[in-house]
Amino acid sequence: MDIEREPDPNLASELRQGAGREWAEEAAEDERLTELHRERNLTLSDQAKGWVNRGDRVSVEFGGHSFSGAVVAAGDDYASIQGAGQSADIRLEETRWSVLTGGDPSDSLPSGVETFRAVLHEHAASGMVVRLALPGGDMAIGKVVVVATDHVQMLDVDGRRLVVPLKLVLAVVRSSDFQ
Repeated sequence: MDIEREPDPNLASELRQGAGREWAEEAAEDERLTELHRERNLTLSDQAKGWVNRGDRVSVEFGGHSFSGAVVAAGDDYASIQGAGQSADIRLEETRWSVLTGGDPSDSLPSGVETFRAVLHEHAASGMVVRLALPGGDMAIGKVVVVATDHVQMLDVDGRRLVVPLKLVLAVVRSSDFQ
């Protein structure tokens, strides 16, 4: 004898919810893997441009120096940081970056010249006194007068001409103390 039963209305609901949960979990995993793949393909320059867009703040260590502030510009091989009373243009590959996300996001694309060499040319054109951060915590202070193929020439504050190989220049620091 067959007894006909009404289908359990809760069973259909549970099946739909279970399938929905599985699909949501799969979608979340797909999203996580997509983001991981995207991050693996980012260059250091891409990272720096993202820091500008998100308004990230950083602490940077390079050659015995350290600097902290908001990332305000980025190019192919450098990032510009605005700190308290000073700013710095820092070569990306010569540093260790500690990033604090969650600043004021920028509405525009990262601005600035494309290369660290171009940054040095801008400083030469400005005639401003700057500090060149060198390895081992050393600094060269003066006005950049020539950016050559493989070196920078500066007039230091004592009037001497300094010649510094470009590969030794880790950053250019500007401060109101040296204007």
